[in-house]
Amino acid sequence: MKTYEVVANTKDMERNEWLEQRQKGIGGSDISAIAGLNRYKSAFALYLEKTESVKCDEAGEAAYWGNIMEPIVAEEFSKRTGLKVRRKNQLLKHKDYPFMMANLDRVIVGKNQLLEC
Repeated sequence: MKTYEVVANTKDMERNEWLEQRQKGIGGSDISAIAGLNRYKSAFALYLEKTESVKCDEAGEAAYWGNIMEPIVAEEFSKRTGLKVRRKNQLLKHKDYPFMMANLDRVIVGKNQLLEC
C-alpha cells in the first residue's frame, strides 16, 4: 500500500514552479535547518522561504554541483552494486502527513529502496 501521493510531475517543470510546490511542505533538505544543524541556513531563514513569495535565485554552489554530479553518482552506484536505478520525476507527499514532501533522486528497480545521490 502506497503511503504517498503524487503532488506534481517534475520532469519538464520550470525551477520557479518547482520551488513554489516545495514551499507547500517540508522536505529532507529542510530538516537540518529545522533541527539547527545546517551551517548554511537557519530555521528562521527556512521559515521565510516557506512563507514569503518565491524568489527564483540561482542554486548555491553545493546544490549546483549536487545536480551536476547526480547522474554520475547514480551510474557509479549501479556499476558497483549491479542494481538498476531509475529517476522518479515526481514531487511526493505523505498521505497522512501532507506537510512531509520528497523529491527522490532515484528508486532502485525491483526493490522498495531509494538512492539519495
